[in-house]
Amino acid sequence: MPRLVTDLRVHRIAPWTIATATAALFALLHIAAILAAGPGQTPLHNPIGLATIAVVPPLTQGAAEPARIMALFQAYTAAKLLAVLAMTAAVAVACRPPARRRTMALAIQLACVTVLDALPLHLVLAVQLAMLLPWRAGLAWLAAQYVLGVLVDTALVLDLAGREHTPPQWQLLAYLSAERSVLAAAFLMGRLVLREHRLRETLAHAHAQVLATQALLGETVRGAERLRIARDLHDSIGHHLTALNLHLDLATRQAGAAAPALATARAVSADLLAQVRNVVSHTRHEQSIDLAEALRALCAGLPTLAATLHIDTAAARHPAPVAHALYCCIQEALTNTLRHAQASRLTVELLHDDGGTLARVTDDGAARRDIVEGNGLRGMRERLAELGGSLRLESRSPGLAVVMTVPSGGSAA
Repeated sequence: MPRLVTDLRVHRIAPWTIATATAALFALLHIAAILAAGPGQTPLHNPIGLATIAVVPPLTQGAAEPARIMALFQAYTAAKLLAVLAMTAAVAVACRPPARRRTMALAIQLACVTVLDALPLHLVLAVQLAMLLPWRAGLAWLAAQYVLGVLVDTALVLDLAGREHTPPQWQLLAYLSAERSVLAAAFLMGRLVLREHRLRETLAHAHAQVLATQALLGETVRGAERLRIARDLHDSIGHHLTALNLHLDLATRQAGAAAPALATARAVSADLLAQVRNVVSHTRHEQSIDLAEALRALCAGLPTLAATLHIDTAAARHPAPVAHALYCCIQEALTNTLRHAQASRLTVELLHDDGGTLARVTDDGAARRDIVEGNGLRGMRERLAELGGSLRLESRSPGLAVVMTVPSGGSAA
């Protein structure tokens, strides 16, 4: 069966790759700063540095001083490298769908940036919290990040005072605590970017819906124009041809066998009238709407999804009520995917089935097992039921498939 397959995927850089690349860049700069300072010059007064000082010197007792310094530097660099690699991997996991591993990835990232004690890496996490979590959850994580950072700073200030046998530098602690307020600025910036991103998504989806509706309206207008022309043919030309046939029949009877041309003209006129009636009848029965163009416009306007469209040519045309119901249901399924699924790929299929027409919208998002039907799904089910069709939800791994069927009887309605 002929099938139209349209790959509407737009080759663009996935957002998670940008986040991971940014984290990797900050991590690389962090390690580069350590390597640039070199052995003996690298500041070790941070959680990983203090842990290295506690572990390495006892293991290198008896070695020459340069060897001990080099061993300390290598162990410190290796520990830092492991921490930044773990943080970068956590960023990649947190930003990629599905979202069910996001909490664990963010917890690992929070632990890594706390022990790394580097403000740029803290900023990366703050932006992620703003863009990946709901408002309240993001604020709670941000508060935890801030408190952990302040606790680490307090421990370092007290440790420094103990090592130098001096009073704690509370002014330094106050400055470091105030400096961490930039995390809130990064968080707000992330929320603003997220808000703009969502507005652009909404605008793009609305634009796609307008284009799809225009395509559907164009099909409807063309069908109405064909119907008007059919009516004109029937009412004007058909009427005159009928009258012409009657007059030719009368003339043939009056002339008898002496005018064979009149019999030929009557036969031609009768044949022409039959052809006009066939054209009118065919046009009246072909008042179907092609959904292909409307679905193509609808899927092409999805801003964040790699969409693929499969359409059987036998399943593309439907009477206006069926076409309208299928279009509205597919449109609602796409809207639900954008709002709730957090998917990256989407497949829309319109297939000719033995029992009628099957429309299926499949995504690779994070579908909930206990889906509660809202007004959208309930409206889709009602539209299909009016045509004798049905709606069912099929869980995929990962994702969800919304399957809509319309029987042949419904298509003929």
